[in-house]
Amino acid sequence: MAALVLRPGCRLDGPALYRHVEQLLPPYARPRFLRLQERLAMTETFKQQKVRLAQEGCDPACVPDPLFLLDEATKAYVPLGPTRWQGVLDGHLRI
Repeated sequence: MAALVLRPGCRLDGPALYRHVEQLLPPYARPRFLRLQERLAMTETFKQQKVRLAQEGCDPACVPDPLFLLDEATKAYVPLGPTRWQGVLDGHLRI
C-alpha cells in the first residue's frame, strides 16, 4: 500500500496513475492499494507513521480515508469499497 496526498484541487486519475506506475515500476513493486490522505501523519521527528498505517490495514469498513485497488483487468486504480474488498478476501479479485 502507498499513502498519497494530492495537491489541493486535484483528484486521482486511476488510469493515468496506472500507466505511470506501469512505466516506472516492475510488477512486483507496484502498490496494490492506495490510501488518499489530507496530510501524512508524522512523528515528532518528522518521520512517517508507517507502522500505524500498516496496523490499520486496508479494510474500507475500518479505514476512514479513500482507498483504491490496482485493477489489472481495467488497467486502472479503482475505488475500493466493501464489495471489492469482499472479492479480494474471497479470492474472486486477484491482487
